[in-house]
Amino acid sequence: MLDLTGVFDRSGALPRPPYRGLWAEFWSLPTYRPAPPPAVPPGDRTVLVIPAFLTADPFTQPLRQFLTRCGHTPHPWRQGINVGPTAAARTGLRHRLDALSQAAGGPIDLVGISLGGLLARDLAQARPDQVRRVVTIGSPVRLPTATPLEPLIRLLARHYADDLDPSRLSQPLPMPTTAIYSRDDGVVAWESCWVPEPLGRVVAVDGAHVTMCRNPDVLRAVAEALA
Repeated sequence: MLDLTGVFDRSGALPRPPYRGLWAEFWSLPTYRPAPPPAVPPGDRTVLVIPAFLTADPFTQPLRQFLTRCGHTPHPWRQGINVGPTAAARTGLRHRLDALSQAAGGPIDLVGISLGGLLARDLAQARPDQVRRVVTIGSPVRLPTATPLEPLIRLLARHYADDLDPSRLSQPLPMPTTAIYSRDDGVVAWESCWVPEPLGRVVAVDGAHVTMCRNPDVLRAVAEALA
């Protein structure tokens, strides 16, 4: 079981999004359907896209479709539903990265949504020579964080890999990073969605957490980061 000490703020200093905010997040799923932005700037990167907590590859399809239009080659993670840093998920991601970087003939880019961003950082720390850039979207990369989903995550933590050190996820990465966050986030405390890094860039957008994969400002920021 993973030790979650230091993962969640217990002091009250970090404002936790209220539970009522989750209703607004869920409502945005069927109602927020914006047109995607123009497919610029173009690029030609191989990209591994890691979905958010309790979602799977269909969740990231709007983002991957947009990146394809920009000229990139995005790939789903193919690990099923993301329930967190289980040993199987971490091992599967390493195998996925090995295969994609070998096929690309060099390092590739990682894009992680919410909890998927933490898995992306974990992967980049394990395989720095195979990762060119890490982009996180609404990811609590600076711990401790605060979220109304904390009880559920604590319940699932018994299945998480016990050799993962959560504090390492907040340490600066050796490659360029882009952290995208929204002050409207109803799932994760936005203050925890970026960490100072020598090669880091931070982008603020408007909009809900659960619709970031179709948010035009987010799509534009990801394309700019990869290009």
